[in-house]
Amino acid sequence: MIAFPDAQREVVDACAALAAQNVGLEEAVGRVAALSVRAIEDLIPFARSAMDGFAIAVDDLTSLPQTLPVAGAVFAARTTLEHIHARGTATAIATGAALPVGADAVVPIEDVELIADSIRITQRVEPGEAIFPPGEDARAGDVLLERGTVITPGMLGILAAAGHGRVSVHRKPVVSILCGGDELVSIGERPGHGQIRNSNAPVIAATLIAFGAVVRCTVALPDDRESIRVALGEALRASDLVITTGGASVGERDFIKGLCIELGVHFAFDTVALRPAKPTAFGRHETAAIAVLPGNPAAAFVALHEFVRPAVRALSGDRDLFAPRVFATLDGTINAKPQRHFAAFAALAATSAGLVARPLENQCSSLTRTIAESCGFILVPPGSHTYRAGDSVPFDVVDWSKLERR
Repeated sequence: MIAFPDAQREVVDACAALAAQNVGLEEAVGRVAALSVRAIEDLIPFARSAMDGFAIAVDDLTSLPQTLPVAGAVFAARTTLEHIHARGTATAIATGAALPVGADAVVPIEDVELIADSIRITQRVEPGEAIFPPGEDARAGDVLLERGTVITPGMLGILAAAGHGRVSVHRKPVVSILCGGDELVSIGERPGHGQIRNSNAPVIAATLIAFGAVVRCTVALPDDRESIRVALGEALRASDLVITTGGASVGERDFIKGLCIELGVHFAFDTVALRPAKPTAFGRHETAAIAVLPGNPAAAFVALHEFVRPAVRALSGDRDLFAPRVFATLDGTINAKPQRHFAAFAALAATSAGLVARPLENQCSSLTRTIAESCGFILVPPGSHTYRAGDSVPFDVVDWSKLERR
């Protein structure tokens, strides 16, 4: 049985970033840049007006107040020739329009008095006033997007402005989900005695999509060796990552790990010192990785966030692999577990005194309600220590939307 931190390192080491592909900006959000992107020219390469107003040459203001005739106008549009500003005059100008040659400041329209075809200026004006200088966003050669960066909607603006309509990003991991167990029925069925609905499938699929993966298929399998062998072989050939749930322990019908080995999977670990996800295993088969998760929903959910998340993000080329970890003040009591990390489902509240974590009452690994009600896990290291109210505890956040405000 491997230690929890060592297990996470093994997962990351087994998941190198996938190949790069060029995509349009509309497909790039959430993807990880495979190459850095630089500005090919100054952005923007000319001075522009920051206000609707009048371009002037400051040296023409020999005294205040002063009246200048309006001798022309420039607007925010493409022009074939640079507009020449006539000295001793004012040029009407729109926000974003290129500053005419010979002008060195803009007076906002609300700061002048309009008199027929002239303006009257009463306030002192400094050179460069109300002007966006050339290259204010970026200079030629500046890095606009660093390799390994997750592309956000806000980044698209500068990439588009700099003329980069396509970017190189790592391919999204393709994932197959295999849920095993004779007791499983589909969500729309009414379970018979001894049966349960397959709640793991939608949770895992939705979470994988949120992690940035492409879900190839979700398959429910009976506890039958040949059926599992065929499905595993097909998934390993067609996927970057395979996730299984159920059949991960050592019972009479727990076939998954043995069949994986028969198919050529090399496990980095086959159990992990983490409650409630002890049966979790992780390995590789040629070009695919595989995560074997427990069948109990809460245990599978912990493994999904602590092991599958870093696998998906590493395959995606990301550098930020793990769930956000914060420290919170404990509101309650938690007993550490000998020789195992303990992930306790908990609520998290933001208060005037800081973050407060409250363990949920029932930590049974077979429950789904704890998943729905928790913001994440209090994660305490192995030992015999009892954590009490007021202690500081690490908290892995899996759903910021569940953060309470007090």
